[in-house]
Amino acid sequence: MKRIGLIVLTIISLVGGVKAQDGNNTSYFLSNLPQQYRLNPAYQPEYNVFIGLPGLSGIFVNYLNSSFTVEDLLYKRADSVYMDIDKFYKSLHKRNYILFNNENSILSVGVKARSWYGTLDITQKNDFLFRYNKDLFTFLKYGNTTHPDMDFGKLGVNVNSYLEIALGLSRQVNQKLTVGARVKFLAGVANVHTTDSELDIETKADGTMKLHSRQNIRITAPVNIRNEQTGLPFEPNQPIDWDDFDLNTDDLKVADFLNTRNPGFAIELGGEYQLNDKVKLFASLTDLGFIHWGNKDFTYNFYQDADFLWEGADISHSINKNNENHISIDSAFQKIADDLKDNFRLKNKGETYTTLLSPKLYLGATYELNKMFHVGGLFRASVINSMFIPSLTASMNARFLRNVSASVSYSMTRGSYVNVGAGITAKLGPFQLYAASDNLLAANYTNIQSANARFGINLLFGHKDRQKRKRIVELPNEVSVTPITVKKNTVQPETFSEPEPQPAGMEEKVIDTESNTLQAYYVIVGSFKSKQRAINLRNRLVSMNFKDSTILQNENGMFRVSIAAFATYADCWKEVYRIREKYPRYADVWGLTVK
Repeated sequence: MKRIGLIVLTIISLVGGVKAQDGNNTSYFLSNLPQQYRLNPAYQPEYNVFIGLPGLSGIFVNYLNSSFTVEDLLYKRADSVYMDIDKFYKSLHKRNYILFNNENSILSVGVKARSWYGTLDITQKNDFLFRYNKDLFTFLKYGNTTHPDMDFGKLGVNVNSYLEIALGLSRQVNQKLTVGARVKFLAGVANVHTTDSELDIETKADGTMKLHSRQNIRITAPVNIRNEQTGLPFEPNQPIDWDDFDLNTDDLKVADFLNTRNPGFAIELGGEYQLNDKVKLFASLTDLGFIHWGNKDFTYNFYQDADFLWEGADISHSINKNNENHISIDSAFQKIADDLKDNFRLKNKGETYTTLLSPKLYLGATYELNKMFHVGGLFRASVINSMFIPSLTASMNARFLRNVSASVSYSMTRGSYVNVGAGITAKLGPFQLYAASDNLLAANYTNIQSANARFGINLLFGHKDRQKRKRIVELPNEVSVTPITVKKNTVQPETFSEPEPQPAGMEEKVIDTESNTLQAYYVIVGSFKSKQRAINLRNRLVSMNFKDSTILQNENGMFRVSIAAFATYADCWKEVYRIREKYPRYADVWGLTVK
C-alpha cells in the first residue's frame, strides 16, 4: 500500500490539473424525458408527477479523449498485439486531455401545481481528468538531443467525488415564457487537485540538464497520510522525506467515507421562450458553484518549488572493482535517484481549500416541422480554468405517440468531430424506459475518441392533456361533445359556407360579461367554476394577441372564457375551425349561442 501510494503521489507531484465536464446533448431535446430539467431548470415535464426509481432513474457515463484512439496506440499482427509508438506520437496535439464523468441518481421526484413545477434530486457524481503536453512524450521518444528545451507545464490530474442534493422550481409565466432555477447543496467525498503546474527541462551546452518543478498538490480523501516515523501529521512548511510517507486506511470507519465536512453550494438557471407557433428558444446555465474541502482530518495540501542540475551518473569508478573508490553501477544510479528525492521534496501547507464546479452554458432552439417532427440546434460551452470546451449539436426529434419519442443527433466537440447520437423514451403503463447517447459510433471502440450514455426508469402519473380533457367533459351544465375531425385545408376562408348545426355547440343565458355589448355567438376556449382561473386564461390569451378575449358568466355561475365574439353563426364556427387547426392546444374549442 505504501509503495503504491508513493508512486501515485510522485506522479501527481509532477503535474497540475483541471476539472472535467459532463454532457449529453441528445437528451436536451428528447421529448417527454423528465430528466431534461437537469440540463434546463425551466423544463416542465408533461406528467403532473414523476418518480425516478432509486438507483435506476438515471445512470450516466461520459468519456472523451482529445487526441489518440485505440487504433493509434495498438495494432495486431498474427496472434500478437503491439504498441505503435510512431502512430501514437503523431496523433497527439500540443496539448491533450482525457476525461471521464459518471452520475448515479439516488432519487428524483417532480410534482406539478398549476403553473409551477417542483423537483427534488439526489445524485452521486464522479469526475476524472488528465491533461498533458506532447513534449512529455517527445522527451521519452527522442530524449533531449533534438529538443534541448521542453515544457511539460500545465499538465494535470483531477479527481472529484461528491453528493448532490438539488431543489428545483419552475414557473410558466405566460403562454410563451417559462423560467426555472435549481439550488444545490453539495457534500464532498474525495478530491485530488493539482495547481501551479510548472515543469520544464533546459539542456546546457555541456550536456547537463536543468530541471525545474513547481507544484501544488491538494488532497481530500478518507485516507491517513502520516509521518511513518512519528505517526503524526507532517509539520507545516517543513521538507518531507519521501521515505517518511505512510498512506493507510486501516483505522478508518464507515462514517469517514460519508462525512459532511466538505460543504458546497451551486445554482442553476434556465428559461424557455415560445417565439412563435414554430420556433422555441432555450437557455440555461448549470453547475455554477463550489465545494469547500474543509475536513481537516483528511485534507492535505502539499507544495513544491525546486531546481535540479542533472549531470548524469558517474560510472568512471565502476569498471575496476579493485579500485579503492569503486562504486557499482546500481549505486551510481541510486545516487541520482537519492539526489532527485532530496531536491524535489514536498512541504505541507496544512490548509483547507476550495474548488469550483465546471459551469456549463446551453443555448438552443427548435423548429416544429409538423405535429410529429421538429428539428433542434444546441450550443454548449464550458470553461475549465484556461481550457475552453465548446460543442455544437444538430438534432431531429420525433413524437410518434404520446408514449414513444425518439431523437437522432450529430455533435462536434473539441477534439472529437464525428459523433452520431440517438435517444428514445417508451412508456409502458406507469413505467417509462429511456436511453440516450451522443455517439453511437462508440460501438466500434477501437476508433473512437468519445463515448457517453444515459439511461434509466421513471414512474409517470397524470398527463396534463388527459387532465384537461377530463376537466372540460365533467363540468356541470355542459352538453356531451361528439368528436369532430377537421382535416387540414378542407375548409378555406374564401369557400366557407354556413355549416349544419354542430353538436359541440350549446345555447345558454348569459347574466354577466366583461364586454359592453353582448353578441349572439362566442368562441369558447375554457370553462371554470373559479373566476380567478378564468381571468388567468383570459390574460394568457390577451398576451397571445387575442385582444377581444372576454369572460362570460351563465345563470348557473360558470365562467366561460371567450376568444372572440360574432354576430352570425357561420362566422363563429368559421373561427372555431381556424383555432382548432392553427392552435392544437385549443383543439377542444367550441361555439356558444347566447339566448
